[in-house]
Amino acid sequence: MKTHVPQIALMAWLGLSAAGLVAQEFNSGSTGSYGALTVANNATLTVELPPDGILHCTTVTVGISATLRFTPNALNTPVYLLAQSNVVFESGSSIGLTGGNSSGALPGRGGPGGFGGGYGGFGPTAPANRGGDGFGPGRGVNAQNKVHAVYSRTLGANTSIYGNALILPLIGGSGGTGGNGNPGQGGGGGGGAILIASSTSIVMNGQINVTGGSGGAGYGSGGAVRLVAPTGGGNGNIQTANLDGNQGRIRIDTTEPTAFRNLNLNGMATRGKQMYVFPPTASSLHFVEVAGQTIAVGEPATVTVTLPVGAPLTQTVVLRAQGFTGEVPVRLVVTPEHTASTVVDLVLNASANPPELTTQISLPVGEPTRVEAWTR
Repeated sequence: MKTHVPQIALMAWLGLSAAGLVAQEFNSGSTGSYGALTVANNATLTVELPPDGILHCTTVTVGISATLRFTPNALNTPVYLLAQSNVVFESGSSIGLTGGNSSGALPGRGGPGGFGGGYGGFGPTAPANRGGDGFGPGRGVNAQNKVHAVYSRTLGANTSIYGNALILPLIGGSGGTGGNGNPGQGGGGGGGAILIASSTSIVMNGQINVTGGSGGAGYGSGGAVRLVAPTGGGNGNIQTANLDGNQGRIRIDTTEPTAFRNLNLNGMATRGKQMYVFPPTASSLHFVEVAGQTIAVGEPATVTVTLPVGAPLTQTVVLRAQGFTGEVPVRLVVTPEHTASTVVDLVLNASANPPELTTQISLPVGEPTRVEAWTR
């Protein structure tokens, strides 16, 4: 989507102060099809995300001490909360996209746009008693003593930080590793990811929380929050940092130099004037085939397979890139519930026709295994 940003003359001869000038024109891209999203004072509203995760609002108002939550969609996309006019979060209000806590051996689920934790052990001998690795680029890895997941900064032995200061692409936190035992406890889920954009103004006097969930062995990492508006303010709080010190990412884009200066930003925060919601050139990476399964375009980026008894342990994976040019460094991760995960670093030629790569992976028999891929 192209954003038109005209220049505005200062017209000092009219005696207009800088504060009285209208900020540069910005279009959030909202069609207004959702209408006004309003949460009454002291109420809780859970919104089911559409398949693409985009809510096209006219206005957004979350009242005093009100709570706004989201039900993840099938693709577990991030949340895009777009408004044609003002976005207002009143005092004491909150938006929750936190990663889930583990429940016994079951891992915590990632918030919308985030990744889940690993399963806890469930048997007396290895690998059944071994806690599973978490999911996502900064996941906890049991065998490497990377207990907690990371995002914007390293933590302990885990140095697998990822993402960038622009939070492009918009991506959430990663999951912590599950604990060994019979049973062991699952890992915490990673915090979600949300982008809030208004064509006019965002006022944040509440809290946005995208922290990671707790687990018996490993915590999930914090997620990501991005605000885009010509101007705004408030004295609210954006929380992406876990109690263990692991930080998610925060980005604020605005054309008003003094906007949002009083917000309390708990996480790796950056500020700029990237006045667009989606990058000018969209890109994606998705599976075409995994272990004999044909994957349709638009299906979830994570594929779960269970290899039947008697099947070859070595299976084929085909990845396709869209919107890239040249050589694209790719990381392919195979994560069984309890067996150690494996990582394959590849290079995809996006200029090929079709822009695909084919590789071989090893899978355990009879164990649910998730296969993920992302750019490095």
